[in-house]
Amino acid sequence: RIKAFAGFRKREEGSATLEAVLWLPVFIAFLILAADAAFIFFGQNRAYRVIQDANRSLSVGRLLTEQDVVDYLNVEIGRIAPNATVSALIDSGTITSVATIPASDLTATRFFTAFLDLDLKVGARHLVEY
Repeated sequence: RIKAFAGFRKREEGSATLEAVLWLPVFIAFLILAADAAFIFFGQNRAYRVIQDANRSLSVGRLLTEQDVVDYLNVEIGRIAPNATVSALIDSGTITSVATIPASDLTATRFFTAFLDLDLKVGARHLVEY
């Protein structure tokens, strides 16, 4: 038995398993970080597209007032981020719309608390054509 234990102690066949087990949480945390960042960027891009659509709708006459734009943005951006705040302003022949979105509405896991305190500001400006 002592000979068998001495042989077991000298073998290196399972040595890579230990490093893999130690590094696995780091790799998982990195994947979670990448996923949350991707969800945030994707949500920001979707909100930007909704704002552009709202501004264009006002520009071509589908929406008539600033309040119509705000109502449209509240509905559409509310689907992306329920806690977002929106505003619209017509000034000097341009419509400017802005949405402030808490990043916590866009993350998938809420694992990294640094993302939970961020607010994204997404805005667009468009000429009013009518």
